[in-house]
Amino acid sequence: MANSARSVIYILYNANANLIGKLDYAVKKFRASPENSPCSACDLTHGGLRLTETKDWTATKEKIPATVKQLHRDELSEELLTFVSQNGLKYPVVLGQPPSGAFQVLLTSEDLSEVSKDHTAFLSLLFNRAEEKNWKDQLVDPLVRQLPEWITPARVTLAALNAGLIACLLASVPMYRRWSLGFWALNRLLDCFDGSIARSRGAATELGGFLDLLGDFIVYSLLPIFIGIGQERLTAASIGWVAVATLEASFHINNFILFYIAAVASKRKDGELTSITMTPALVEGFEAGLCFTIMLIWPSMITLWSWLMSLAVAIGIVQRVRVLMPVLQRLDGAGRKASMKSQ
Repeated sequence: MANSARSVIYILYNANANLIGKLDYAVKKFRASPENSPCSACDLTHGGLRLTETKDWTATKEKIPATVKQLHRDELSEELLTFVSQNGLKYPVVLGQPPSGAFQVLLTSEDLSEVSKDHTAFLSLLFNRAEEKNWKDQLVDPLVRQLPEWITPARVTLAALNAGLIACLLASVPMYRRWSLGFWALNRLLDCFDGSIARSRGAATELGGFLDLLGDFIVYSLLPIFIGIGQERLTAASIGWVAVATLEASFHINNFILFYIAAVASKRKDGELTSITMTPALVEGFEAGLCFTIMLIWPSMITLWSWLMSLAVAIGIVQRVRVLMPVLQRLDGAGRKASMKSQ
C-alpha cells in the first residue's frame, strides 16, 4: 500500500460495543448457522464470541503496513457514519483511508464472509484490493461521481460488451482495423467504470458481477479468432491457427481450475482454497488486455503472441495445480476421517 505509514484500515463490526450490544450479538451468534455469521469481522479478529483478540489475528495485524482501527457501530465518527450511509454499505465492512483522506471500500461484508476463517486469504484479498484502489479507483472514482444517475452499472456493462463485439467484428475486416483498436480501448475503459459505479453507489450485486465477467470471457475468447480471420483476409495466407487454438484452450483450462476451486471452497468453506484463487499468475486481466492490444496493433505477429501468451497462461496453470493438489488431498483425508468417526 502506497504511503502505508500514514494509511488507516478501518474494520467496522456489525455490533455495538456497549453491554446490550454485546448481548444482542451473542444471541444472534448462537442462533445463526456457521455459514451465516452475524459479524464475520468478529470471527476474523476474535474467533467468534471471544472477548479478546486471537493470537492469529494479532500476528496478522502486524503484517498490515498501515494503522488498523477496529470499531463497533456505536464507536464510529460522523464522517465514517456518513460514508457508510451514503454508499449503502452493510456491516461488517473494511475501509481504507490513504493519506489523501478519502475513504475507500476495501472489503465488503460478502468478502469478509469468504475469508473470515483464513487470515492468509484475508491478507491476500486486502492487499489486492488496496493495490487496485491505488491505480484504478483513484483515477475512476472522481469521474464516476460526476455521472448522472441514469448511467447505471448494468448499462455500462452492456455498452462494454457491445464495444468489445464491435472490436472483434472490425478486427476481421482489414480496412477497419484501426477502428477495431478504438472500440477495444473503449471496451477496456467501460470495463473499469461499471464496477466503480456499482461500488460508489452501493449497488454492487452478484448478477452484475456475473454479467461483467461473462462479457469479458466472450470478448476475450472471440478477439484472437477475429484478428486471425482479418490477417488471413489481408495476406490471403493461412496463419498459425494451432497457436490460436492453444491459446483458447489455455483460457478454458485456467478458467476451469478457478471455477472448480471456487465451487469446492464454497462447499467446504476452506480459506486455503480461497487464497489459491487469489494467487497472482503471469497473465491476469491487465496482462491479457495488454497482449490483445499488441495483437491488434501488430496482427501479423498473432501466431507468435498466441504462443507466448499460451505459455504464460500454462505456467500459471501449473503453479496453481501444484498448490491445489496437496490442499485437495488434505480435504479428502479430513473427509475420510470424519466418515470413519461417524460409522
